[in-house]
Amino acid sequence: MKKQPKLKTMKVTLALASALMSVMPVSAVFAQEDLQTMQVREIIGKLHVSGVTEEALAGQSIKQMIDGLKDPYTVFFSQEEYSQFSSSLENNYVGMGARIGIDDKGVYLSEIFVGSPAEIAGLQRDDYVRAVDGVPASTTSIDEVRNKIIGLEGTKVKVTVARGDKELTVELTRKGVNVPEVYSKSFTNGVGYIQITDFSSDADEDFDKQLATLQAKGLKSLILDVRNNPGGLVDTAQNIAKHFVKEGVLIHTKDRNGVDDPVLIEGGTALSIPVYILANENSASASEVLSGALQDYNVAKVIGMQTYGKGSVQQLYQLDNNSALKVTIEEYLTPNKRKVNKVGITPDIKVDGPAAQMITALHTAGIPDVQVDISNHTVKFNGVEVGSGFGSFHENGKLFATSRGLAALVGANITWNEANRTVDISDSKGTHAIPVEADKLIIENGASYVNVDLFAQYFPQLQVNDQGENVSIRAVKGN
Repeated sequence: MKKQPKLKTMKVTLALASALMSVMPVSAVFAQEDLQTMQVREIIGKLHVSGVTEEALAGQSIKQMIDGLKDPYTVFFSQEEYSQFSSSLENNYVGMGARIGIDDKGVYLSEIFVGSPAEIAGLQRDDYVRAVDGVPASTTSIDEVRNKIIGLEGTKVKVTVARGDKELTVELTRKGVNVPEVYSKSFTNGVGYIQITDFSSDADEDFDKQLATLQAKGLKSLILDVRNNPGGLVDTAQNIAKHFVKEGVLIHTKDRNGVDDPVLIEGGTALSIPVYILANENSASASEVLSGALQDYNVAKVIGMQTYGKGSVQQLYQLDNNSALKVTIEEYLTPNKRKVNKVGITPDIKVDGPAAQMITALHTAGIPDVQVDISNHTVKFNGVEVGSGFGSFHENGKLFATSRGLAALVGANITWNEANRTVDISDSKGTHAIPVEADKLIIENGASYVNVDLFAQYFPQLQVNDQGENVSIRAVKGN
């Protein structure tokens, strides 16, 4: 098997640091299924990081070989699955060109992509999907609705949506859509924000453009959000890292023989401003590569939670009959050789909860005065809509909001007291223990929500304007 240059790719919770390689058939006289089995056996037996041998795999089917590895990242793709996987690396799909969300009323359109069939047909953000091709749409499953809308390019689909108290049906022609994965926004005090949702093949180019736009506005500090980012191409992470590190190692790798083949950062520049990375338990692979590198080079602080811990490296091989095998060949380490696999990246500032993380990042970046405006499916921080929600709801005429988010707004610490079943919120003036009671504190899906009026009694710097569907909550940290 002749090795080709590495593409060093990573996808989803997969850290692919590898190349697309072709494995030639051993003999045309064997059945295709036998050829694939022989190819898989040779690849795993020579390259899998576990060190398993071809002899140990003798007589096993492809499924048996892969199952025996107990490695969720070594995967065999049929021709159709391989095609789908390749499209996912490019962040492409065929559909109507809209992002969807779900709430208690059903599946709604949360974003309409520019130039998409959805935009051309006049669909709008916050439209609720009620039917697809005349069949009622699920109100409880995003996947069911998505699977009905996507399809073959050039085919038509009818989508019925509810908008206010009206329903309308539009006919769309499905086409390939490249889903945006980089979003940037500007806050006051020169604070910029860039969210990367996926390290796809063009995310680095989008990052370049959007960073340049922020710099043209007078960028003084940057919040880089990779929360819930499952990964992507390591080349993309490498190119983004070049904005922060001039020269160095992006990751070290270790194969089954202990050999290190480091991925390097070369020809970079130093972005001489404070950088804060937002990461959480769903930040994986390429997200961890970038976060770990910038943390090791002391050019960024990580805010959030311990990341996913996807620190293994895969290589993708094209097999006979256009099938493919993705096999774990290496483990990767940060520039300082910190272990990532099954460990993750430890944040410099530990903060749980999306709202609290965003607010903490804004405070740390130099914005002490934060106002959160909540309406329907939209949450804005200081007038800027970013990829963070702020959990709130009304119960028995009272407004409840995320305890962690409220604590972050006023700059207080928050802990859960299991013995007393209270949320304890403390600052320099003391500690307030809020018990789990219907009119004070509600626990839902493992998160706590406090009566906002009660919280404001303890922390009078909190200003609340509750207009029912529209809520505004503001505070200056520590005041």
